[in-house]
Amino acid sequence: MNMLISVIIPVYKTEKYINRCLESVTNQTYRNLEIIIVDDASPDNCPEICDEWAKKDSRIIVLHTENKGVANARNTALKIASGDFIGFVDSDDYIEPDMYEQLINTLLNNNADVAVCNYQINDEKRGEDKISILTSNDALKLIVQGDYKYGVLWNKIYKKEVVQGIEMPHLRCSQDLPYNYFAIKNAKTVVENSLKLYHYFQNESSTMHSSFNESKYDAVKSRKIILEDVKKGDLYPYAVKGYVLSCFVFIDGIILNNKCQEFYSSVRKELLKYRKVILLSSHFNLKDKMKIIIFCIFPHFYNALIKKIRRKEGTCDE
Repeated sequence: MNMLISVIIPVYKTEKYINRCLESVTNQTYRNLEIIIVDDASPDNCPEICDEWAKKDSRIIVLHTENKGVANARNTALKIASGDFIGFVDSDDYIEPDMYEQLINTLLNNNADVAVCNYQINDEKRGEDKISILTSNDALKLIVQGDYKYGVLWNKIYKKEVVQGIEMPHLRCSQDLPYNYFAIKNAKTVVENSLKLYHYFQNESSTMHSSFNESKYDAVKSRKIILEDVKKGDLYPYAVKGYVLSCFVFIDGIILNNKCQEFYSSVRKELLKYRKVILLSSHFNLKDKMKIIIFCIFPHFYNALIKKIRRKEGTCDE
């Protein structure tokens, strides 16, 4: 088997974890890898660490770029990737020794365009080896509904032709969601291996897990990109639900953290725009419908209610 997998690794401020990551990638049982590391002008020792790894392993290509964010870093690597397949790893994570062997075998054995594996957070067991085959439309439903495993990049390999010409939107977080949507839209078949082969590390300093700030609005933007592409059809109610729920997460964040107030009115207008769809849709449960009714008619009461609930949980800034 001589098919080449291009593994793209954006790097920024992960000097504590980068060696663990690169060791897990370079020690893969599947050896035919092109490992493209993009140093996004990391201010720590990551640039030097990456260069040292390139000296040790001829499969590694290191690109040093201006600091323009993870989306730009991945797009830069995609432009030079020469593999038959594309994979992504985050530099604070690591992977099981056979992850790429499992993924490529699963993909080829099932004549699929995208292969997905499961992931673990706290060094869990690998789980059972179960294969599920999905149509593109089935996988798209999971993405637009917010299924995390299908929305992220790093637990997959893609046939290069499926992602050809697709760029990640320049968002600070959630840029992988629309990327996966358009990639899987180009696919015919997606295959899932249920083994937990990717070790996802929750780095509190990362964009995803940092405190509530303006970058969280990018999750709403990513959902809007998908919703505008879906427009109508059987995916539309799922896309509306994903978008509306992401709006509520952001609104609640504004209420609880007293930040990003300038976005409140625009997000509120968006939610009001979809209120009839929400109330008439069977895809929203009674709790969701009550939430939109209270928010639309009694916004001040809604704000006070959210704060009261979160205060009891200890998750509200005073």
